[in-house]
Amino acid sequence: MPCEPRIHASARAKVSCTRCHRRKKRCDRTIPCCGNCAAVQHSCSLAEETHDSATYSVAFVQSLEERIRELEGQQAILASPGVHQDPVTEYAPEGSLPEIGETTGHEDTAMEVLRQDAGLLFADQHVSDLVSNVDAGIVPSPTTSASRNVDETLRNRPRTAETLDQNLRDVSLAAVAEPYLGTISGLTFAKLTQAVLRRLSPDGRDFVFRTNINGNTVPIEGATNLHLDLISSMYFDYDQAIDFSLIAEESTIPLFDIPTQREMIKLPTRTEVLRLATFYFDHSHTLYPIVHQQEVMSDIYLVLQSPDHQLTMSPPCLFRVWMVLAIGSTTHSSIALTEESVSQLYYEKAMTYFDASMDHGDIIALEVIMLQVSFSFFNQSGPNTWFLVGTAARLALGMGLHCESTYQSLSNAQAIRRKRLFFSIYMMDRLVSITLGRPFAIHEDDVDISHFAIEACEELDHSPSAPSSTLCKPPLTVTEHILRLRKIANDIATKVYCKRVVSRYSAIERQQTLEALHKDLVQWRQSVPFPLPNLHTKVPHGCTSWYDLNFYTHLTALYRPSPLFPTLDIDRINLLTEAAAMAIRHANSMRLQKRLAFNWLTLLTIYNAVIALVYSVTVRPENLATSQECMRAVEDLELAAELFTVLAVKFPASRTIGAMVAQIIDRYRLLGAGPPT
Repeated sequence: MPCEPRIHASARAKVSCTRCHRRKKRCDRTIPCCGNCAAVQHSCSLAEETHDSATYSVAFVQSLEERIRELEGQQAILASPGVHQDPVTEYAPEGSLPEIGETTGHEDTAMEVLRQDAGLLFADQHVSDLVSNVDAGIVPSPTTSASRNVDETLRNRPRTAETLDQNLRDVSLAAVAEPYLGTISGLTFAKLTQAVLRRLSPDGRDFVFRTNINGNTVPIEGATNLHLDLISSMYFDYDQAIDFSLIAEESTIPLFDIPTQREMIKLPTRTEVLRLATFYFDHSHTLYPIVHQQEVMSDIYLVLQSPDHQLTMSPPCLFRVWMVLAIGSTTHSSIALTEESVSQLYYEKAMTYFDASMDHGDIIALEVIMLQVSFSFFNQSGPNTWFLVGTAARLALGMGLHCESTYQSLSNAQAIRRKRLFFSIYMMDRLVSITLGRPFAIHEDDVDISHFAIEACEELDHSPSAPSSTLCKPPLTVTEHILRLRKIANDIATKVYCKRVVSRYSAIERQQTLEALHKDLVQWRQSVPFPLPNLHTKVPHGCTSWYDLNFYTHLTALYRPSPLFPTLDIDRINLLTEAAAMAIRHANSMRLQKRLAFNWLTLLTIYNAVIALVYSVTVRPENLATSQECMRAVEDLELAAELFTVLAVKFPASRTIGAMVAQIIDRYRLLGAGPPT
């Protein structure tokens, strides 16, 4: 069961909880639930003897005694004759809260003042007022004395539901913890969108999502809380990614014999090995050219011809072979939405050679870590991606791969291979850091390489067994084009979302920066390699919709409220609306083409597009009931709801997002229908 909210003071155990100990994370040892487990709403368990040896502070005991006295006093009051019990209280069971806009009929005068003040929030404000102070997450609040008294009362009550200001405080305090998200991640924007949604409430109060829809539990502040929860549950909490009981059941051996079985696993059939290897080099290798394709394929063919050849192969060779199979399997499964127990077995087999491979020099160690990063983009069975990317970046910088002078004494093939490793880390770092809104591990000013591109090399890329095409572009042209996109994303992060840089801009420079970045994105989309490489039919970046999707998602990040433009005029709102809608449509197009990768990156991409669309439609100054954009948004949000339904097969949190989107659609339709006649 998830952790229960902690009461005032807390007790501390003498050892870490089982989950933190297994994940090798720092545990605050708080009883009954530590901070790490509470942040992700995970059950927190301690060894039986730990409870007996816990250290109970005086404050904790006093808080328990005080709580007992409060409960006894409440029980005495409720037991008194003539006391009327409100049907909706702060401890109302799940699913019993009123519907959107519904009132209980038992509200006091102070709460009525709160409602009136909240109703004035959007009544007389323009768009520029609504989006001001977005970077700080500031939302106008009631200022009357009655409101202040009620606010003080609510603050002293037990915290049974999150609020926007509490959420902002929690995220700020979580800066040193794993679930921290920065500005460009979209968390601040989600908070602003949650405030703008007040326009959809009939009485002007906070837009409250119903807590239970078709069995799906929805957070009170869905767009804010769930954004953080997605990262917590999908991106970091990897200790339960492997269902060992399922593996044990399929292999019909006792659970304690699993490691032995994993050691004895053999390569699949020749057809399956070549299928997975081909898909890896068509999909993941064109994104991140980490390994030497000829070397890996040569090792695979040797093992296929003679399985006993594995006994004479070095650990790095065996690690690469099994990791290529694991990545090829998990990437294909993420697109086809098939189960991934086989992928996890291949990964576990590869990890048996991890320690030995790390002893074969820095270049091999770098390849080993980067292959783990590539696997973690689709399957969180190992250490978290953020940690791995940072480790790889520090190792690469320590080797001097960011300096041109490092390559002067190397052959052309060796230099190109090392540059590919560095630029792969650069792209991984930009993707992960921007998704989380965290500082880059590799700073642009430190990169001293004259030719910032993925270079082709006949010695590295030529494979006699691979089919060649005189019509299509070679696969590495796609890699170089994606590197250009990551470079533009870096510029958006530093020139649009970095307060230190933006604060030095004049009004003219702000507009010039925005126009220049928009122009870069347009040029990037217009220069997509054509004809595209002849890749596997399921590879996402083998179709033009993938480039359209990335163009519009980056355009959305460019035009949503940011430190560069905290306030939006109607022209920028129109651009944001179109970009977000087009991103959803192209994601749905890829789904219909069976080319959409259902991983955590895709889920967050679509979720951010939905938030941008809802914000840009709802914040418009005209009456929403007569807004044509409101009705057009319903069609696009319905497409997003279909995408979340499919994503729910792999990510349960997607069901909650879909339920939230459905409620917003209902409210848009209700506004469009007008008042009843």
